[in-house]
Formats: sequence, structure tokens, C-alpha cells
Amino acid sequence: MAQDIDRVDVTDYDSRDGYVELNKSFPESKTLWNADFQPTPFKNRTWGAWTYFAIWFGMAVEVESWSLVSVGFDFGLNWFWSILSVFIGNIAVLVPILIIGHGGAKYGMPETSLTRSRWGTYGTFIPSFARGLIGAGWWGIDTWIITESFAGMYIDATGLKPELMKLVAVGNATPFTIASMVPGVFIAVFVSTIIARLVILYFAPPRHGQTLLKKLSWVVPFIAFIGLVLVFAVNGSSVGWDFTPVFQIKTTVSGSTFIYFFIALVNAQISFWATMGISMPDYTRYAKSQKSAIRGQITLPFMMLGIGFMAILTAGVTIVKYHTAIYDPVLLATISLPSYLLYVTLFLLMLGVLVVNIFADTVGPGYDFSNIYPKLIPWFGGVLIVVAIAAALQSWSFYASAGAYVETWLDGYGAILGAVEGVLIFDYVIIRRFKFEAVDSFLPGGRFKYYKGFNPAAVIAFVVSLILVYPPSSYLPVSFSLYPYQSWVYQGSWIFTIIFSGIIYIIMMKYWIIPKYQPELKGGLLHGYIADDTKKIFQEEGTE
Repeated sequence: MAQDIDRVDVTDYDSRDGYVELNKSFPESKTLWNADFQPTPFKNRTWGAWTYFAIWFGMAVEVESWSLVSVGFDFGLNWFWSILSVFIGNIAVLVPILIIGHGGAKYGMPETSLTRSRWGTYGTFIPSFARGLIGAGWWGIDTWIITESFAGMYIDATGLKPELMKLVAVGNATPFTIASMVPGVFIAVFVSTIIARLVILYFAPPRHGQTLLKKLSWVVPFIAFIGLVLVFAVNGSSVGWDFTPVFQIKTTVSGSTFIYFFIALVNAQISFWATMGISMPDYTRYAKSQKSAIRGQITLPFMMLGIGFMAILTAGVTIVKYHTAIYDPVLLATISLPSYLLYVTLFLLMLGVLVVNIFADTVGPGYDFSNIYPKLIPWFGGVLIVVAIAAALQSWSFYASAGAYVETWLDGYGAILGAVEGVLIFDYVIIRRFKFEAVDSFLPGGRFKYYKGFNPAAVIAFVVSLILVYPPSSYLPVSFSLYPYQSWVYQGSWIFTIIFSGIIYIIMMKYWIIPKYQPELKGGLLHGYIADDTKKIFQEEGTE
């Protein structure tokens, strides 16, 4: 079939917007195609800058991002260094987010279909599983936070707040403090929130532009943000809006220890959004233009900077009031807000987490697991798999302490996603210069078949970069490192794996994969590689 296909004939190119769509579907490709994977028609690409701004706003102003900034005190950093780590990390991660999202807007394709051009038609299972499992892990953390919000209401309603205050007074102030008092609440909320989310997602299929999700993104995030504002306002007013004591909290680490922890926090900020970096094509495939998608997303570092200031100031106030840094806004709301504000605030915090859960941790991973066998597993079927894995992983344990949250969870999976994104970015920008054959993503014997459906360069770059970053003690019962200062490299796990995997990948593509498996590609690393029929599709008009 791949030999008979006329790539130019089945591909429509809009030179004005630089957009591509296919005028043919491929139901005969049972393992590679279903209606959800078909490139979004031009007429259905209607999302503007406001939608993308609202999506990012909803994900930025929520419980997990608040907690990520607040933990700076736990690592011995003062307010300034904590905020600086936020800004540097979010500026850095914005670059791959925009590059990877560009492909979704240009080709109207979700991440799983785009990734086949780099990893192979079946090799794409590797990054899909990685993203899906990590998304499911966040799904479990989200579920814990929703549970905690309801449990906080229950504690206030049943008069258990004095008992909770006793725990906080002895330094027991973690996201597990509330739930440990009322464990029975967890099961009830866990089940009910699963049902609620599945209902929303069932009525928002991707092939119809996810209209319901778009409408939710316009409204819910801004309402939910009020919950964090209330936590900040009540605690700020409790000290007369005098944050001088907070600004006087000193950095308690110095020298190499300071650098070590600062790198870890910057890397954690990047890793926090790394899953969304891979997932952006799932949303930008509906963008009315590249400019719309970019304008809606470039505000991310400044949104995180704003939420960061609120979070770090509030955490500083807790040190002054309770003699311990409380990085969990749900716990803080429960112990510090009067009842008439507590219920509203906890409901709003829960609502914000719910939006993030849907956009960041369900939609993209749903595509990943659907990609296992698209003909039999639609996108919603992939969502059901996400839920099942989340229930089994019990990943909320990583949210129990600042160290586990940053160094075990965020820095740990950051290495995996960095290795994936290195391949995605270096291929799309350097090898293909933003141009490739969209139709071959749905052809088992097409140009992305490589070796039995796997691109060896992508697989090898992924594995080698992880070996170089993960110390052997993290996966073997040993205590040595592969080279001096490997633990330092792990602190910057995402940063180093994206570089390692990208460089290894392009070297193997140039000297091995392209000559052997894609001889129709012509060019070099200086100007990129492109096939003759692909030139015809794009009419040789720039890189747009």
C-alpha cells in the first residue's frame, strides 16, 4: 500500500497558515488508525489564544504547582531562590512546549501519531507508555488531593479541627495529615470522582474538537483560582500583610549543597510541565493558527511567577505562625480558614485539580493507551486504562513529603520524559526542519517503518541517555556511580537526558538510519533532510 500511495495527492497544504490535512482516511490500517487519530480538518481548527491561555492558567494555578514552589523552604532556600527556580525552570520548559506543540498545530495530529515519524509506527509505543504511566501517576496524586479536600470539610464539620491542630503543632504537616485522620473518606471520594470524570470525558470525544473541554477551560480555572487567593488573603491578613519576617528567613544551605538543591528545584519545575510538553499536540491540533497557540502559551512563566509569589509568601507565613513550613494549601486552608470560607475554598481547590486532571493527566495518556490498538481501543478506552493504572500505582505516596515530591517523583520521571523529548525535538527541528509525510504515520509499510516498525536510533538514544543519567543505585542493589558526580547529573535529569538523547539520535540518524531505512531523504544536518514528494507538498515555502 505504501508503494501505491500518492503522498502529494492525499495531502492538502494551506500555504497561508502552513497547515496540513489528509483528504483520505485509513480504516484498513487497523493498528495505526482510528477516527480520533485522523488529522483535524481545517474547518475544525478553531481554538484561539484565549483557549490556550485558559488551559495553562487552569494548570498553573492549582494545588500541585503551589506546593512545588512552597517546598523551597524545605530544601533550605529562601524566598528569592525559590522564586528564581520557578522562573528559570518555566522559561526553559516553554521552549520544548512550543516546538512540540508546533507539530500538532501544523499537521492537526495528536502526539501519538506525530511521534511515529521519530520512533517508528510501532516504536511510538515506548514514549506513549512512558507518558501514559506518568500521566496515570499524576491522576493518582490528583485523586488524593480531591480526597483530601473533602476530608478537610469533613474534619471541620465534625469538630475534629483541634485534633488536627495538635498534629500540626508537633510538625506533622503534610498532605497525608488530614487523610490519616479520616481514612474512610478516601474510598468514597475515590469512587465518586472517577465516575464524575468519566462522565465528562465520555461526552467530550476528541473528533468533535472537544467542545465541552474547551468551554470548561474558559470558565472553571478562573473560578477555581479564587480558592488559592482566599488561602493567601486569609493568611496574609493574619500577619497584617507584613511579610517582612518572611523576607528575613535566610537560606540555610551554602556552597555545593546550595547548588545541588537549586538545580534539583529548577529541574523539578521543568519536569512538572514535561508531560504537558509532550502532550501539547493533543491540544494544538485544534489551533486556528500557530500564532494563536503560541500567544496563549508564552504567558506560562509569568503565570507561574505570580502563583509562586503567593505560594512562597504564604508558606513563609506558616513558618512564622506554626513554626513549620506548610506547602500543602489544602491542609493550610483547613486549619487557618473560618468555616464560612473553608468549604468554599476547599471546593474551589478541588475544582482546580479536577480541570488539571482532565487536561494534563487524562486526555493525552488516553491517546497513548489507545495507540496500543487504535482500531479496537478508542480514545475513551484509553482513558479507562489510565484510570485502572492510576488505581494500581498508588502514586500519591510521592506527594507525602517535599523530598519525595521533588527528587523521587519529579526529578525521577523528568529523566524519562527528557529522553523522549530529546528525540522529538532534534528530529523535528534538525532532521526534518518541520516537514514530514503525515500520511506515512498511518501506513504500516511506509517511511516510518524503519526496522520492523521501530526506529533503532530513537530506542538506543532513549536507553543510553537514561543509563548516563540514572545512578546504578536507583535501579540495582549497588552503591557506585558510573562516573564522578553522576548524582549531580541526576539532579538535572531532564536537562541532561534531553541533550544526551538528542545528540545521540541525530548522529545515528545521519550515519545509519537515513542511509539504510530512509534513502529517499536528501540533504544534511545543516539544512535538514526532505524527500522530493515532500518538497512538492510544501511547495518549498519556508519552514512553516
